[in-house]
Amino acid sequence: MFRRNRPALQNNVLSAAQIEVLAKANQLAANNNSADAAPLYAELARELDVPRPRRAANLHARAAHAYADAGNEQLALAQARAALTMFIQYRMINRTPVFFANITRKFNNKGMKNSASALQNEFGNRVGPMPPQPAQGSAKRGVLPTNCPKCGAPIHGDEATWIDNLTAECDYCGAAIRTTN
Repeated sequence: MFRRNRPALQNNVLSAAQIEVLAKANQLAANNNSADAAPLYAELARELDVPRPRRAANLHARAAHAYADAGNEQLALAQARAALTMFIQYRMINRTPVFFANITRKFNNKGMKNSASALQNEFGNRVGPMPPQPAQGSAKRGVLPTNCPKCGAPIHGDEATWIDNLTAECDYCGAAIRTTN
């Protein structure tokens, strides 16, 4: 028996330079240096807007959170708008409401109420409902390995960026990681 090619996952791979930038941004963010991580996420998102728009949308979202954490309301709002526009455009129906809820909550908690209100006015009626939660005790997703098979970075299943119920994305190199079961 042979394996079918998975072009959607193969096209998700970043170049070595992009992986290096993403790893640096993730390391800065992990060390509470959001002010330096945010522009790296934003620049990488701009590079990927056309060739990998779904990946770019998630990077715009990371940039929005990092800018908000750094207290840069104007850039946080711009990145949140870019992320939401792309989430909606590419029909990322599960990701859109989750990001919208998280970023508006963060804006409100950080005293960026004007930005939260602006997002509510611009996107509130276009976001859609929150994705359904699995029943209590049911397995939502498979089990991820403890480290990325491509770059060796640690994988935390409860914090992973899931592509579908069997595949997550490595936060460091962007590789698609399949569950073990």
